[in-house]
Amino acid sequence: MKTEYKKVGKNLVITIPLTTRRVNPYDDDGEEMDNIIGLYESENDNGLTFRIDMAYKGKPDQNTDYFYKLDGTQEEFRAMCQTLQIDSIYSTKL
Repeated sequence: MKTEYKKVGKNLVITIPLTTRRVNPYDDDGEEMDNIIGLYESENDNGLTFRIDMAYKGKPDQNTDYFYKLDGTQEEFRAMCQTLQIDSIYSTKL
C-alpha cells in the first residue's frame, strides 16, 4: 500500500501505511517492519517520521525528517504514539 492523498470536504486526508517491507537487494523476501516512528527532540521539535530500513547494511534503522510536526508537550507526544500504537524515540539536538 502506498500513501494516498485526497480532499474530503474542507479537509485533506492522508492515508499512510503503518507497516512496510524491508528491502534487501540480496534477498527477495523482506520481512515486515514499522513504517512510521515518533521522534521527540523538544516541545518545539516532535512529531512523526518515516523509518528507513538499514538492516541490509547491518546498521540500525534511521528516520527521515518530520512529515508531521506536533509541537506539543512530551505528554501530548507520548499520548499520540500510544493512540497510534507506534514506536517512539526520545532524543536531544546537539
